[in-house]
Parts: sequence; C-alpha cells; structure tokens
Amino acid sequence: MLGSIVLCPGAPAVSPTPIVWSAAAARTMRLDSRPLGVDPDGRARWLVRVHFLDAQGKPTRLVQAGDIEFSASRGDAQWQTRTRYGGPAAIVSTTQDGPLEVHAVSKDPAGLSDAVTDPDTRTWRAERVAARALGPHMVQIGWFPAARNPVTVVRSGSDGRRTVCTLSPPSSTCRDTGVRPGALYRYSIEGAGQQTDRVGQRNERSGQWIALPPVAVPAEAPRQSLDAFRGKGMWLRFSPDRRDDDAYDRLDARALVARAKSAGIRYVELRLAYGEFWEVTPAAKPYVDAFIDAAAREGIAVIAWTVPRAATYADLALATAAANYRTASGTRLAGVALDVERGDGYLGDGPAGASAIATYVERVREALGPAYLIVATVEDPYLNGLSNSDVPLAQIAGAASAIQPMTYWRMFEKAVTESTVRASVQQSYLSVRRAAGRKIPINMGGQTTGVGPCGAPPPAEITGSLDASRRAGAIGETFYDWSGTLDPQWAAISSFHW
Repeated sequence: MLGSIVLCPGAPAVSPTPIVWSAAAARTMRLDSRPLGVDPDGRARWLVRVHFLDAQGKPTRLVQAGDIEFSASRGDAQWQTRTRYGGPAAIVSTTQDGPLEVHAVSKDPAGLSDAVTDPDTRTWRAERVAARALGPHMVQIGWFPAARNPVTVVRSGSDGRRTVCTLSPPSSTCRDTGVRPGALYRYSIEGAGQQTDRVGQRNERSGQWIALPPVAVPAEAPRQSLDAFRGKGMWLRFSPDRRDDDAYDRLDARALVARAKSAGIRYVELRLAYGEFWEVTPAAKPYVDAFIDAAAREGIAVIAWTVPRAATYADLALATAAANYRTASGTRLAGVALDVERGDGYLGDGPAGASAIATYVERVREALGPAYLIVATVEDPYLNGLSNSDVPLAQIAGAASAIQPMTYWRMFEKAVTESTVRASVQQSYLSVRRAAGRKIPINMGGQTTGVGPCGAPPPAEITGSLDASRRAGAIGETFYDWSGTLDPQWAAISSFHW
C-alpha cells in the first residue's frame, strides 16, 4: 500500500546449491598448467586447471556448484568462471622469473586433498616482449621480467620515427598514447626482454635492440552522444551456459524489444564481459546480435556492460573490445558501461582496490579517446557510507562521461516507504555530485528485483524512485535487472513518462 512501512527481516537463509558431477563423485583432484605467454603488462601468465578423479581413478567433471580456492607462492591467482574453461580454473601471473607453486584447495566439496603444480618461467623459450593495441589511441608494450637496465622504446610508422619511452630500472611496461587510429606501427626496444634458458643461463641483451612484430591500431570508435543514456533503461544479462535459467538461447529478440518499447525503455545495458571472460561465445553471438539489431531498428540504444576484475591489459582489452563490438550485420553499440566495484571477484579491496577502480576508468578513456561514451557504474556512496578513499569518484569523474550509482534502496534500508525511497535517491544523487567535485551527468541505478532482504519493491517505490531521480537532476534511471522484473514492476516503469 502507498506510504505503508515495510519492516524487513534479516536476510533469508540461502540454501546451498547441490554439487553435480558429470559421472561419479570425485575423490581426488590434480592440477595442470599451460603457459599463456608474456602480456603487455610485463607479466608471465599461466592457465591452471583442476582435474577430478573418482574412486576408480577415472575422470569426472564438476558440472554445478563447488568452491575451489587458488593461491600462488609469487604473483596473483585469479579464479575463472566455470563456463570459460569447462571447470574450475585460474589464471596465474607473476613479474618474477623462475619457479613458483600454485595451490588449489577444495572448500566444497570438502575432504579432497590439496593439489599443487609448479610452473617455471625458466623453461620458456618464447620471446619475452609483447606489443599490442589496447584501443584506437593506445599501444602497450611489456617485457618480462622487469628490466634491470635502462629501457628505450622506439616507434616507427607512416608518421615517422620517435622515442616513446625512456625508463629507468626497474620497469616492465610502456604505454604509447600518441598513436593514430587505423595506423600500423613497428616497435623496437633496447635494454629489456632478457632470455633465460633451461639451465638458468641469462642473456640480459644489454645494448641490443629487439624488433617486435608490427602492431595494427584499430579504427576510431564512433562518436557517441549522451542522449543514448537518457531516460529509462534496464540492465540485461545472460548466461553463456545453456543449462542456466538465463541462458543466451532465451534471448528472444522480438519479445525483449517489444517489452522495452511498450515500457518506454530508451536504452539497455547488455552484459558482454566479466573480467577476462568474453561472454559472447560463438553459440551466443547470433542471439546477442539479433537483440542488438532488433533494438536498433526500434531506436533503442544498447550499451556494452562489462564487469572488470583487474586493471590489467587482458581485462581492459575486453572492455575496449566491447566498446567496439558490432553485430554480424554491422550494428554498433552506443557506449560502454564499466561496472567498477570493490571486493573479491571485482577490482579488490582497500587502497589497492580503490586505485584499480580509478586506473581502470582512466585507461579505458585513454584507449578509446575523448569522444566515446564511457559510463562508470559505482557502488552508491550514500547507501554504502563510502568516501572518495573507498570509491575515487573525483578521479572517475575526470575520465567518465557519466556516473551511475547503484542505488538499491532495499539492500540497505530496514524500513522502506515511498518517502524513504525518494529521500534515499535524492541523497544518493547529491552524494555523488559532491564527491565528484565537478558537474558530471548522473544516471541513477534503481532496482526492480529482490536485491537485499526486503524483496522486490512494489510499484509505488519504483514510481517514487523515478520521480525523485528526475527531480534531483539525474539524466535517467536504469533498473536492475531485466530477468527478475515482474509485470507489476514493468507496469510502474511503463506508466512513468521520462
């Protein structure tokens, strides 16, 4: 009822997801590792995968649930989604030459012995320097391990020859932001890329120049208008796994676009990447493309939604790929929304996490250039009680085209009314404005689903949030999310004209 108070109980208990095996249950597990090479951050990388064996020593696969924790004796171990590699896996990276140990611990199922693998960069024979374009305005060059000599990087191309980096030791990467979109460049590097043979003999290559393969810089991303991000919008995600409830093959383009059009939805934020995992698999692409094309025909903008996990080249490259995505028929997207959050599974905690958030948005801006539409989706500073040391909104505002706080009022409020929703939205807007320290467009992130202990908001709260967002000065409001929005919530969105 309008104006009634909803007292929320504590968060309901979550029933554990049962473990599902492809055959018999596992009794032991082992690891294998495969080198992925040196990246433009100057890090050596491996793919580490878990293999399960049943009581008879036969392979079995973890199909659903489970919790495997990875760690590395040196460097980082980032767990990967099961869909990406067909089971538990991690990408391990290090800046130090030599052996390391990678451990996997099974939290669920319990009772499996820990597994260990010991990759060693000294067994690598490949060149230890990499140069790749990050976007139409940046090429990044990395070398492994960090150089103990001064390093010089020279670029050659149709616009002449110039030195782009002169670095003192230790160094491991150089970013060239002076490139032209669509151009072809060759790079030479001196003082880096030391080789290590199988018995540990090092060649520092001091005084020698290494010529790298040519780098093709992608074409300029199309200029985007902020008008694509005004009014009412929805987040839409899908799973690349056909077994999931929100599998890609349930992306019914005609039905989705008809629903959006009838509700007055002007744009959709469509999730394309999670960390280094590109969710538009070959099987999913026809469904994704059909939706984007159908939305474009009806004048509904589609914005690429990505969820960063680290401010690394590999992660950033998928964000810029999302920005440049086009369907098989050539339809382009209207911008990119970077869901930059703190915590495990996102960009990390504490000062390192805050620094990664700012760095990520700034790097994407450098790579895509000044005109591309970049939205920074952030945790709500008001509802979360966050300062600029937690989420650096002042730095984000210097790189993003717009900021989008996730104002999920039912996640935090213990007593909810339409008036408290209005107050929360207004205070959230003002908190972002103050923390940004400058005038930047703000699009509010509202909720239509049961995020938090209070369940899904009734229509009156949704109407109140939309009205409060517009009165505060927001350019629009985006709702989380499509899959959990029911008819009463859709009706509330439809009835509000923005």
